[in-house]
Amino acid sequence: MNKEYSIREASAEDTEPIKAILFNALKEYQIAIPDPYPVTDIDTIGRESTEYQIFTLVKNESVIGFTVLRPISRDCLELKRLYLTSRQRGGGLGRMLLEYVVKYARDNKYQTIRLETTSKFKAAVSLYQRNGFLAMAAVETLPGHDLAFEKKL
Repeated sequence: MNKEYSIREASAEDTEPIKAILFNALKEYQIAIPDPYPVTDIDTIGRESTEYQIFTLVKNESVIGFTVLRPISRDCLELKRLYLTSRQRGGGLGRMLLEYVVKYARDNKYQTIRLETTSKFKAAVSLYQRNGFLAMAAVETLPGHDLAFEKKL
């Protein structure tokens, strides 16, 4: 990993910067979001009993990206969110976060990683495909998503 960046477990102090990254990206890509938009996963940061694992990508002590993971089953992990600030995209940091997710999944004995996304995130879709995620056919996705991917580990 580049020494300029670090990935760490999110803390309660990261909640607002993470929300800002998320909402700025959704606005930038013109993704309609309901009001209010539930971010219960992000709101669990710092709580002891949560089903989510949330990690931040940090540069100079500032959160510049994050990922949210959720176990679907004992063998399957959901990559629920992976976002970077707009200024940090395109420089390989998404790949760095994705590699961290894959390592985390392997280290924790998951067999599969699944995710849903929107085709509006063209660079992210390309990133997933370049890293071995395969499109899942005939999968019902959540509102706002039109693609589903899976990677066997």
